[in-house]
Amino acid sequence: MPRLRLTKSAIDGLPVLSKDTLYWDAGLPGFGVKVTPKGRKVFLVMYRVAGAGSRLRKYTIGPYGRVTLAMARAQAQKIFAARLDGRDPAEEKKQSRRRLVVDRIDDLVETFIRERISQIRTARRITNLLRRDVIAHWGAKSIHEIKKRDVIDLVTEVSQRNAHASYRLLKTLRTFFRWCVGRAVIDFSPAEGVQSNWREVSRDRVLTDQELAAVILAARQMPRPYGELFSSWR
Repeated sequence: MPRLRLTKSAIDGLPVLSKDTLYWDAGLPGFGVKVTPKGRKVFLVMYRVAGAGSRLRKYTIGPYGRVTLAMARAQAQKIFAARLDGRDPAEEKKQSRRRLVVDRIDDLVETFIRERISQIRTARRITNLLRRDVIAHWGAKSIHEIKKRDVIDLVTEVSQRNAHASYRLLKTLRTFFRWCVGRAVIDFSPAEGVQSNWREVSRDRVLTDQELAAVILAARQMPRPYGELFSSWR
């Protein structure tokens, strides 16, 4: 496989052949660029899992153009550093992609409802909220795609409809994401630190004696058995 000092001009001038060709960087062993028969150029890293003679692993960094040479070289150095720490970056990347497929929001929410919500007094209300506002917006996404900005956007959108509903949604999301952290699905909650503008307004007056008396008198006129409940009130 050809080896040369990779520079921008060198990469721009690489020939396009009839099969994939790897060009390795003379200054950073294991780092190189692959040129496909269609002229696509992709940065990658090759390393061994456990020293000489062990299996080779390939880590694709990204296509030239979208990724600059400087960015690719910096990423390659991080990968080699991780390897020295005993990690396998290619396997970590593979597992990360797998999680993006399996940890779907709709599956996790339904499990959360079944295991955590179904037994509580407000189960119906919270279940409806989760299905209407969370699954409807994020259902097909992986939980690993949900960032703090997404939580803010969803809560803000719901607040346009009902400020109190957005407050309940945020409280429920905090509980849901903490549940996911407890199950080791995610490492931290994207809902932490998100604030709601809704504040419960305390009652600023109570019924006067005259108003209370009017309510009791009206209640006594109700048919049995309700009116009887107020007959002994003085």
